[in-house]
Amino acid sequence: MNKRLLLGVVLLSASLCANAKDITGGVYVATNNAEENSIVAYTQYDDGTLSMIGEFPTGGAGNGMDGGLDPLGSAYGLWRSWDDKYVLVANIGDGTVSSLSVQDDLSLEVNNVIEAGGAKPKAIDAFEDLVYVASSEGNNDAPGVLKGFRIDDTGRLSEIPDSLRSLGDSPVSLEFTEDGKFLAVVEFITGMVHTYAVQDDGLLSEDAVSSIDSPLPTKDRFLAIPIGTKLITRPDGNSTLLVTETRYITQQYSFHPSSEASKEKYPFLKEYEGQTGSMSSYDIDANGQLTLVSGDVLAGDDYWGGEQAVCWVTTSPDGTFAWTTNAHTSSISTYSVDPADGRIALTEKIAFQPSDYNEYFADMDMSADGNFVNVISGNTGKTWVFKADHETGELTLVDSYEGSAEVHSYGLVTIPAKTGD
Repeated sequence: MNKRLLLGVVLLSASLCANAKDITGGVYVATNNAEENSIVAYTQYDDGTLSMIGEFPTGGAGNGMDGGLDPLGSAYGLWRSWDDKYVLVANIGDGTVSSLSVQDDLSLEVNNVIEAGGAKPKAIDAFEDLVYVASSEGNNDAPGVLKGFRIDDTGRLSEIPDSLRSLGDSPVSLEFTEDGKFLAVVEFITGMVHTYAVQDDGLLSEDAVSSIDSPLPTKDRFLAIPIGTKLITRPDGNSTLLVTETRYITQQYSFHPSSEASKEKYPFLKEYEGQTGSMSSYDIDANGQLTLVSGDVLAGDDYWGGEQAVCWVTTSPDGTFAWTTNAHTSSISTYSVDPADGRIALTEKIAFQPSDYNEYFADMDMSADGNFVNVISGNTGKTWVFKADHETGELTLVDSYEGSAEVHSYGLVTIPAKTGD
């Protein structure tokens, strides 16, 4: 081989190595298609970019356009098993939950589909081989239930007898503490936050071991309507529970008409608008007892004029930053979280906002490598990716990716790529 050709080969090889991207995980979004619910899968690379793998049926049904832009009105309608081997999804159209295996190429394969325990499954979480599902028995103002399942080493779900627990209101989120000793559950209209003890047989305590109200309305402040949660384990062994709060229901349980300025600016505020949304943090101690730490921390400077419909939240891997999606104002906000006691503060009212204000930012999850924030838009089906600065919490847009249902997509979960032995 002559020297010029050899040099060309070396340079080409160096270029290919420099441009090579490692796969960090798969990103999954549920379509909520009425004919058959499905999950759109993407490969995520170490630069945050996505490429579509395909669309995979769940074996259950969605409710399509009947569900609107936010079909579940909850967090964790699509989530992962404790060992990251399976994707778990709520099928709101037929009241079922599906378990799907994550293949080596990050595609999905259905293991089984099982009745959720309630008419409209809304949220799922897992600890070891234990899976709990929170469902509503009807619309958002209907009471709800919790139901327990086991997941075996093939990914199949089976119900736990006598595990059904009744709630006073429709649930919007549930999460196990890191040690699996407690299950935190949040209700929609009442705004109640509960913890249930998890017994050795997988059953929950008959009643909540602790319950606390979301920050109550005042003469000047609308009701707190929770949606999203995120649990952080602290160095002292306690947990910090972050709860987002939408503030669009008045003290008289009515909607507030939009101002002319809001109608003109925001596509999602043509008729009604809320006050500035918020987030609160709670302490969960070793006995599962709840204590409010930071209450009603605004995504803005005042009750009016800030970011609206603060609905979903995710956190940095070390738990020092939290990002919320604010659906009605098409924005993302950044909060700091004190690792010592869970106190939170708004650090950036608008970390990102598209110029046309026309993305219904919804569910979100960190990338498998912890460097990117992945966000689904409920009105365009796009998955947005942002680079997270772990020193400042600042977000930088990587790109947005089409592929899911244009309207009514929900849920987003990231699964780490499998590594060789």
